[in-house]
Amino acid sequence: MSNDGGGASPKGRLIGGRYRLVERIGSGGMGTVWRALDELVDREVAVKQPRLPGDPEDEAHQRASHRLYREARAAARVDHPAAVSIHDVVVEDGLPWIVMELIRGESLHEVLQRGPVTPAESARIGRAVLGALRAAHSVGIVHRDVKPANVLLGTHGRVVLTDFGIAHVQGEESLTVSGEFVGSLDFVAPERMSGKGAGPSSDLWSLGVLLYAAVEGEPPFRRTTVESTLAAVLSHEPPEPERAG
Repeated sequence: MSNDGGGASPKGRLIGGRYRLVERIGSGGMGTVWRALDELVDREVAVKQPRLPGDPEDEAHQRASHRLYREARAAARVDHPAAVSIHDVVVEDGLPWIVMELIRGESLHEVLQRGPVTPAESARIGRAVLGALRAAHSVGIVHRDVKPANVLLGTHGRVVLTDFGIAHVQGEESLTVSGEFVGSLDFVAPERMSGKGAGPSSDLWSLGVLLYAAVEGEPPFRRTTVESTLAAVLSHEPPEPERAG
């Protein structure tokens, strides 16, 4: 079984004595994101409810929870306009819930569902994400999951890289789910595919694939099966772009 911070839906629950869960706004392999109200300062925030595999009483589960807590706190050191701000990390039910600024807008993934973006818009997004990654790398943090779903396009043209809560602090054991690396196969660097650790260069690889997907409409190494995608990442050259100009 997995622990996702509670059995029944926690809507309406008060987290950390101040964050009231209002509405679920996203869900993925690593957890659920809620819109919440910080009742102490009357401000809306986003709260990530983590999901970890295994029995909460197991030592491995507890180690993963402690590691996620450390990594979330470390991610709060990233200071850049294009990096989501982490306000707080609150432990509930033995799991660290991550409190972040609430970004209003849609993800790049949602945008690409309607079609590719222009090369100029892709370049604008890429510059912002690169700035956020440089800020993270400067404090020893590797994102490890740069992909369109983790890039939000907010109001007034703001671009925000999210999900630093599962970021890996260099030198520490990496956080995995059920023995598998964290990240989307389409955007994971080849060194990680071959079992090596993630570093700043793997984030930059993922950014390059993201920009290709933004302009061309799909990632360069996507195939019909997991095995063929792995093989393409490890040994194939990307197709020549047709829309980049």
